[in-house]
Amino acid sequence: MLNVISLTEAVELIQAKLGNQELKTETVALDSSTGRILAEDIVAKENVPSFDRSTMDGFAVRASDTFGASTALPAMLQIKGEVLMGEETLLEIHPGECAVSPTGGMLPAGADAVVPVEHTDVRGDLCLCYDSVAPLQNVNRKGDDVSEGQIVLKRGTKITPAAVGVLASLGFSSVSVLKKPKIAVISTGNEIVPVNVKIAFGKIRDVNSHLLLSLCSSYGCDCKSYGIIPDEKEEVKKALLSAAEENDVVLLSGGSSAGKADLTAEVISQLGKVHCHGIAVKPGKPTVLGEIGGKAVFGLPGHPAACWFMAELLVRKHIQSLCGQTAETVTTKAFLSENVSSNHGREELLCVRLEGQKAFPLYAKSGVISQLSSADGFIIIPRDSEGLQKGSEITINLFNRP
Repeated sequence: MLNVISLTEAVELIQAKLGNQELKTETVALDSSTGRILAEDIVAKENVPSFDRSTMDGFAVRASDTFGASTALPAMLQIKGEVLMGEETLLEIHPGECAVSPTGGMLPAGADAVVPVEHTDVRGDLCLCYDSVAPLQNVNRKGDDVSEGQIVLKRGTKITPAAVGVLASLGFSSVSVLKKPKIAVISTGNEIVPVNVKIAFGKIRDVNSHLLLSLCSSYGCDCKSYGIIPDEKEEVKKALLSAAEENDVVLLSGGSSAGKADLTAEVISQLGKVHCHGIAVKPGKPTVLGEIGGKAVFGLPGHPAACWFMAELLVRKHIQSLCGQTAETVTTKAFLSENVSSNHGREELLCVRLEGQKAFPLYAKSGVISQLSSADGFIIIPRDSEGLQKGSEITINLFNRP
């Protein structure tokens, strides 16, 4: 008999009991940092840009010299010289003067705006400005983008290509990141055989280890399979000990129910602690939450769909918590295409397929995995609900997160 808790309680339990692990850090080259998690705040050591600069090809001017300028009555300014791209300029603009300025060029002292070249005409050493500009128009001031001492990226931030660009602009050729969480994956069961073995009656292929390895890789983890372990206590114990010693998180699928051959909870309790055995959810009820040597151990159901759901709803959140991140679920709204009954005394997870604003339920018998590949997401039916009515607006947890 399992003493079940709710999904919400399970998430809170994981955070309370297993949330104190800390990942080690390492330094990686900037070009290898995409997708990694920052181990420390990034503080700007300089201003970006480091000087006042033009954002247009044109003429650096004192804005007040152009006030009232028009096509009929242009402002006439003396061309003092030219700003060279990529070089410091010593030019100084006085009233009635201007300087040729390229995009990105340093703004000369005294200038506070740039007139675009298309609004000007050159007559000898004179520039005719046919339009007025306001102070700071077409100019980036020193520190406009980033100020020295500013925290630009916070610890726990996942590095995106845009973040790489920011780091490059600040002169970071390498960054300190969290080491990727190391995940151990173990499949148990006398009936489980490798995927490349011809199926004999009574046997099933090892779906879960490949499913979990793929999922955890998509979470940004380094994953290792510990193979298929038979339903023998000493063999399971040996595999769990080795996996917990070498990894940050251990995922063991199968053997999590309450039958004679279900050894997961018993072995975990012998080697460490079992914090929970049973969650009030369908599919996924016989899930075990425990720890060995301070490492989180998840005893996941043997049925592939249930295994997948518990990995997404529990394991992913724990992994992201290790990385200092909040596990956000991407959702959308849609209207149910038909009545859905539910009266199991536990929350029900139901896959759906989206067509426009309609959500079509995808029903499957226990243990069936194919529904996941054709679904766009899933809904959670509350445990005290007798079902959902056709046409009701529902929240869908999307599978394909950006």
